Amino acid sequence: MRTKGRGAIWPIVAVTPALLLYAVFVLFPSIGNIYFSFTDFNGNVHKPIHWVGLDNYTRAFTWESEGLWHSIKVTFIFAVLVTFIQNAAAVIVAVFLNMKIRLRNFYRSVIFAPTILGVVVVGLIWTLILDPYSGPLIRIVQFFGGNSALLGSPDTALYLVVFVTIWSSLGYAMILYLAGLQGIPEHLYESAKIDGANARASFFHITLPMLRPSITVNVLLSIIGTLKTFDIIVVMTNGGPGTATTTLGMHIFKNLLTPGSSQGYAAALSIIHFVIVLAVVLIVQTYLQRKEADL
Repeated sequence: MRTKGRGAIWPIVAVTPALLLYAVFVLFPSIGNIYFSFTDFNGNVHKPIHWVGLDNYTRAFTWESEGLWHSIKVTFIFAVLVTFIQNAAAVIVAVFLNMKIRLRNFYRSVIFAPTILGVVVVGLIWTLILDPYSGPLIRIVQFFGGNSALLGSPDTALYLVVFVTIWSSLGYAMILYLAGLQGIPEHLYESAKIDGANARASFFHITLPMLRPSITVNVLLSIIGTLKTFDIIVVMTNGGPGTATTTLGMHIFKNLLTPGSSQGYAAALSIIHFVIVLAVVLIVQTYLQRKEADL
C-alpha cells in the first residue's frame, strides 16, 4: 500500500515544475494584463497607477473605433485567405506526395524546408524578392509590360503577405495531412475501385471524410496563427503602406510602441484580441467536431 501511494505521488511531482513555470510565465502575466487594461498604466513603474474602469475599452470602441474595426477587417481577410488556400493546397500536395512516385521524399523535404526558417529570415528574403525597385519579381513584371509597387501598393501588399505566409507554413500542414493519409486503410480504396469508383470519387468520398480529424487540427492551427499574426507583417511591411496590412495584432503592437501611449490601452486591445480569437476558435471547433461526428 505504501509503495502504491508513493507511485501515485510521482506524476504530481513530475508535473509540478511545469505548472510552476506556466503560472509564472503565462498565468500571472495574463492576470496582470487584465488588471492593467482597467488602469492608465503607461509603462513607468515610478508613476502611480489609477483605476479607470472601462475607459480603455470605451476608447477602443468609440473615438478610436475606426482603427480598431479596420484592423479587425484586415485580420479576418488575412485569416480566411491563408486558412482556406493553405489547407486546400496542403491536402492536394499531401495526396500527390503520398503516391508512390520517384523522389517523393525529396519533394517533401523541399516543401517542408521553409517551415524551419525563422520569420525574420523568411520576411527578409521575400522583402528583397518583392522590392519594387530592384527585386527580381518587379523585373519580370516589367519585362511583360506590367508595373506594380508590390509591397508598396495598398492593393497588393496584403495579398503578397498572404502568399508568403502560405509559402512558409505549407510544409507543416502537408506533414499533418500526410500522417492522416497514411492512416486511411488501403482496403477502402480497393473496395471503391472494385465498385467502379474513379480517383475523383475516391478523393471526395473516402480521402476527405477520413481526413476530417487532420483537417480540424490544421484549420484550428491556421486560424489561431493567422488571427494573432503580426511578426511577418512587422518584417515585411510594418503594417503599411498606410494601414493596408495592419492586422489587430499589428494595431496593438503599434499602439504599444507609440510614444506617450497608454500601455493600459494596449492591454485592453489585447484582451479584445483574445476574446475575438477565442470566440472564432470555439465556433469553428464546434462546427468541425460536429462534422467529424457525422463521419
